[in-house]
Amino acid sequence: MKKRKADFYILYTIVFAAISLFIYCCFYLNGKSLIWSHDGVPQHINALAYYGKYLRNVLKTLVIDHKLSFPMWDVHIGYGSDILTTLHYYVIGDPLTLLSVFVPEKNTEVLYECLIFLRIYLAGITFSIYCFYRKNPKQATFIGSLVYIFAGWTIYASMKHPYFSNPMIYLPLVLMGIEKVYKKEKPYLFIWSVAIAAMSNFYFFYMISVFMVLYAAFRYFGIFRKRSVKDVFRWFLKFTGFYLVSLMIAALIFFPVVMTLFGTERFQAQNYVPLLYDHIYYEKYLGCLIGENMIQWGVAGYSAVAMAGVFVIFSKKKKYTGLKLGFLLLNLFLLIPFAGHVLNGFSYVSNRWIWAYGMLIAYILVQAYPELFTLQIREKRKIFIMLLVYCVLALFSDAARTERNIMAIMMLVLAVFTVVSYGNIFVQGKYLCEMIVTVLIVSILLNVFYQYSYEKDYLSEFENRNQALEALESGPDKEIKDLEDSSSSRYDQYKTGSYVNSAMYMGTNSTSYYFSVANGSISRFFDEMYLNTPWDYHYSSLDGRTILDRLASVKYFAIRKNGYGYIPYGYDTETVFSGKYRIYENENALPLGYTYNSWISREKYEKLSVTQKQQALLQGAVVEESSLPETELSFDDKKADFTLEAGKGCKIKDGKIIVTKKNATVSIGYQGEPASEVYLVAENLDFDAYSPREQVSDKKWNSLTEYEKNTILYEDDNWRYWKESKEAAVEVSLGSVDKTIRIFTDKYNGYSGRHNFLLNMGYKNYSAGTMKLTFSTPGEYTFDNLYLVCQPMDSVEQETEKLGNESLQNVKVGTNRITGEIEVSSDKFLVFSIPYSAGFTAYVDGKETELVQANSMYMGVELKKGKHSIVLTYCTPYLVPGIILTVAGLAAFLLIVIYNRYPGKKKERGKQKK
Repeated sequence: MKKRKADFYILYTIVFAAISLFIYCCFYLNGKSLIWSHDGVPQHINALAYYGKYLRNVLKTLVIDHKLSFPMWDVHIGYGSDILTTLHYYVIGDPLTLLSVFVPEKNTEVLYECLIFLRIYLAGITFSIYCFYRKNPKQATFIGSLVYIFAGWTIYASMKHPYFSNPMIYLPLVLMGIEKVYKKEKPYLFIWSVAIAAMSNFYFFYMISVFMVLYAAFRYFGIFRKRSVKDVFRWFLKFTGFYLVSLMIAALIFFPVVMTLFGTERFQAQNYVPLLYDHIYYEKYLGCLIGENMIQWGVAGYSAVAMAGVFVIFSKKKKYTGLKLGFLLLNLFLLIPFAGHVLNGFSYVSNRWIWAYGMLIAYILVQAYPELFTLQIREKRKIFIMLLVYCVLALFSDAARTERNIMAIMMLVLAVFTVVSYGNIFVQGKYLCEMIVTVLIVSILLNVFYQYSYEKDYLSEFENRNQALEALESGPDKEIKDLEDSSSSRYDQYKTGSYVNSAMYMGTNSTSYYFSVANGSISRFFDEMYLNTPWDYHYSSLDGRTILDRLASVKYFAIRKNGYGYIPYGYDTETVFSGKYRIYENENALPLGYTYNSWISREKYEKLSVTQKQQALLQGAVVEESSLPETELSFDDKKADFTLEAGKGCKIKDGKIIVTKKNATVSIGYQGEPASEVYLVAENLDFDAYSPREQVSDKKWNSLTEYEKNTILYEDDNWRYWKESKEAAVEVSLGSVDKTIRIFTDKYNGYSGRHNFLLNMGYKNYSAGTMKLTFSTPGEYTFDNLYLVCQPMDSVEQETEKLGNESLQNVKVGTNRITGEIEVSSDKFLVFSIPYSAGFTAYVDGKETELVQANSMYMGVELKKGKHSIVLTYCTPYLVPGIILTVAGLAAFLLIVIYNRYPGKKKERGKQKK
């Protein structure tokens, strides 16, 4: 059997290498790497390089120090983050990324690109294993494998997100495991494929689990003739038991990640789910199945040969019922937004599950292939009718008649004529097979060509070759790393142009972070402070707000060399002046641990305004309860008198700013306090956007549907504006300071529910000025409250000095451990400028002490008068229960192995007696 399949894998490897070379050359000849600039640099290659270094350090510690030590927390990731839960989505748990341990950091880009193609190659291997297990011929399996691995999902999505190919590797193995269980074979493949999928990526594992259930249900009705509720229940219990054993085995990684995920703000965001997609989606739908990409990650782009296989299957009566129903069901999923919502973890609408559709359509072709040699005249007529209907519907809309879709339809026509030609043009099966393979490969290459050289300038989104790691090094981190106290102090920045997460790569401490899973405590604090970022998982600074910088132990501030216009208050000393950046130091920055002599109840704190809240955080520790005296709060922020004046292209009416022209402006003249930071505060800021105006004749207006008419937001004369944009930007400038508010609607994929914003427009010695708001998108901008506040800095300096008088000294940050010493003259509350996590445990003078969440984002302990040694240790939350579950899962698997062996031995003994 191995010899008979050897030629298959040799041919598969050769063809795969040829097509992959064509794909790579599209990037290489344009001077591009396979690293997407947007996420690929700050997240993907950054995480891979970090993971390789991490694994090498673990091995180095084991070999040299004879100690097995796994760092679980890193101060360089954001404000300090858990390594496992942050990087699991990208590298940790994926078996293939373990190869990074062998690759020097400088060669990470080579490994990164090799892994992209290795994942795709392995997906074809596992698909072929599944097909061979289901007794399919080699030619059919070869054709189906190419359809599966070279669809839109891999040539588009997997190039941007390399690990998006991982579920394609696991799904065939999981489904094959289901087949084995139904045939009463050993369940080992099912258990381990599910376990590895769960460890590899929680996001795609959820989708695999959904399709696993659907597949098991379809196959039950396809395999068994005698059915009963009792039998269904028995199979359900069996699969559930094996599935739970798999989850227990994976719990070491899976359990901490999932429990952390439930605590994030992103997971809890309420996104808009429409009843139907826009009409243009349905008009382009059929063409996009074999051509261009659809919206909402509907990147199908299957070879035209695959659709020909669908026609063949549907031409057969009373056969392939399961495949037909599965095809109709998955197409229904693509047509209904709610299905995209459910399959995306009840988050925003997304069809990132379409890789599973790819396995179905590829397997349909595998099953259809043998039928090509037995097609009857009546069946061929049905196929031609289906082809005609498909072509008419696919190209009916003007929007669908793109060059790529037209070429795809032409390839489909050629494919259909090929598959029905046996017995007429082709009289030998091998020639028919060769022609189908030729059409298939040409169709794949055309899709690749159009994706990379025609459609939306795709390649421009990728980083230049051999520059991704250099891009991470190009920020201000190099200069900051050489400064005093940079190991325990953070830096903030303003428009440096550097990549987010560069601190993780360079080993510095910044205020930036961009990973899919974020600490919920940080997100909630940013909500309270109206921080100017619309995301809960992506932030680059603290907006230069003096109070927030002080509380976060920010000592340095970086700007571009030519960005002299904005230096926040307190950064008086220029410590670095390089060719690209200026670095300023705040000599009054607070250390990693500072102390309060009073506390503020959470209930009292939540009743304050946003500017009062940030002042309160300088005066008392916000905790649930404390034995210290309560803080007597005092506030000196002043609301400024101001006037709004609408410029050309907008008007202010009924508490709304109605913008009818792109880049229209509103001026805000204010009279406030001198020697203050000036804040613009917008509460519940939202918008309904208009697209650029379109002239609509009365005839066209009368032809519109009621739905289309209802989408009109604004009209004057015969100019009408249509709902379109999911986001808008408001540029705010005051003097030399300019900042941007980005507003997302609940239709935006990254929507986090934020509509409250506070912009720090800088420290001003003068008391009056004019602020200008520029609106990027026509529409209606609504708000509950819009006002300006001046925050004097004298009191900020006084309160900062009090907090820093008795602070943590001799701070050392080690592996899963932070130590320091402190002496307090009275009972006080020590706050660490480290994000709160249940993974930390505090020891004061060697005794475990209650560590509580303080100031929303941070954590702290109460101290008695006197000298104290402080130790913080860290262990990933839920890791210990995860380890226990993993051990229990392995024990359960061992019992299953023993059970499966025992009946066999018993039967052998019985045969020997006979």
